[in-house]
Amino acid sequence: MTAYPALSLDSYDFVTIVLMQAGIIPDVILANPHFDPQALLFVTLPVGPVLLGNTLNSTISLTPPNISFTPMHAPAGQLYTIAMVDPDAPTRENQTYSGYRHWLATGVKPPQRINDLAVFTQADTTPYLSPNPPAGTGSHRYTLLLYREPSNNFGIPAGAIEYGSDFNSRKNWNATVFAEKYGLELVAANFFYVSGP
Repeated sequence: MTAYPALSLDSYDFVTIVLMQAGIIPDVILANPHFDPQALLFVTLPVGPVLLGNTLNSTISLTPPNISFTPMHAPAGQLYTIAMVDPDAPTRENQTYSGYRHWLATGVKPPQRINDLAVFTQADTTPYLSPNPPAGTGSHRYTLLLYREPSNNFGIPAGAIEYGSDFNSRKNWNATVFAEKYGLELVAANFFYVSGP
């Protein structure tokens, strides 16, 4: 599990290569069609920044991570959806609950200036659940996905599974199926490792 320096994030090809090396492609993001990042996704948790595969400590926090990103070729007013999933639930070898959804938020505005944070205009669809894998389950790849929304009035219909916050509502969530259903386009991804105590 190599921690890559933040300066390496300026290469879109590098992002894709690291996602493939870690198995995020194809475990979370489909290998076909080929994923071509269109933005860089910067994430900071209370325990530190997410740097494409670095290891962070488990932490209990009710506060979602700070998010910033650099959308490419995005029209003015474009909004985004962000998701965080764990493909390694309960373990990487036994992915019975793979795609466990830790967070989902829509209506995210990109930062206006460098070093600004993204602005969340809507209440979280799925409330944030901080990474805290059980003891003995090994290392988990917590993956953040940024999607371009199809319109500025995009919303997930009331009653959708994504509003559920209990275990059964969060498990076995397929980000690709979700994106296809709602016409979302994946534009960026990042991930980090956390091991149980």
